[in-house]
Amino acid sequence: MINYPNLPNSALEITEQPEVKEITNELLKQLQNALKSNSLFTDQVELSLKGIVRILEVLLSLDFFKNANEIDSSLRNSIEWLSNAGESLKSKMKEYEGFFSDFNTSMKSNEQEVTSVLNANTENIKSEIKKLENQLIETTTRLLTSYQIFLNQARENANNEITANKTQAITNINEAKTTANNEISTNKTQSLEAITQAKTTANNEITANKTQAITNINEAKTTANNEISENKQEVLNNITQEKNQATSEIIEAKKAIIIKTLIFLRLNKAC
Repeated sequence: MINYPNLPNSALEITEQPEVKEITNELLKQLQNALKSNSLFTDQVELSLKGIVRILEVLLSLDFFKNANEIDSSLRNSIEWLSNAGESLKSKMKEYEGFFSDFNTSMKSNEQEVTSVLNANTENIKSEIKKLENQLIETTTRLLTSYQIFLNQARENANNEITANKTQAITNINEAKTTANNEISTNKTQSLEAITQAKTTANNEITANKTQAITNINEAKTTANNEISENKQEVLNNITQEKNQATSEIIEAKKAIIIKTLIFLRLNKAC
C-alpha cells in the first residue's frame, strides 16, 4: 500500500491585531481586511511582508531613540504583533519543509513498491500470453487430428466403394458370359449363323458391360476424389478460421493488458 505524509495545517497562530489609532495607511487597512475576512494564506503573508518592510523603512527614517516617548504605545504593540506573526510564519515554513522532506522520503519507498507491482504485472502478462499460446497450439493440434481422421475415413470409404463397384462389374461380366455360354450350348442344333449371331450378341454385351463397368468405376473414383477435395478444403477453411479467431483473441487480450498497465502507470505518475 502506498503511503504519503499528511499535509500540515495552513492556519497561522496569530493573535488579533492591536488597534492602531494614530498611524494608519492603505497597506495596513488591506492587511487588517485580509486577516479579518479570512483571505487566502498567500495574500495574508504577502501583505504582512509588505507591512514589515514599510515599518522597517519608517523606523530607519526616524531617530527612534530620540523620539521614543513620542511613539504611540499602539505602534509598539503593532511592531510586536508583526514580530510574533513573522515567527509564526517561520514556524509554519519549517513545518512545510519537514512535510516535503517526509514526502520525498515516502516517494522513494513508493517508487520501489511501484516497481515491484509493475514487475509482477509483467510476469502476469507473460503468463497469460503463454496460456493463450498453449491454447492455440492445443486447438490447432486437435483440428489437425480431426482432419487426419476425416481423411482416413474418406479414403477408406472411397476404396470400399471402388472395390464394391469393381466386384459388381466382374460379377456382371461373368453372369453375361455364363448366359452366353448357356445359350450357345442350348442352341447347338441351330444354324451356324444363329450361333455366330448369338456369339456376336454376347461379345457386344460383354463389351458394353465392360465399358459400363469401367465408366462406373471412373465416375465413382471421380466422385470420391471430388468429395475428398471438398471436405479437405472445408476442413482447411475451418482450421484457418479457428486460427484467425484465436489470434484475434490473443491480440485483444494483449491490448487490454497493455491499456490497463498504461492506466496504472499514469495513475501512479499522477500521484
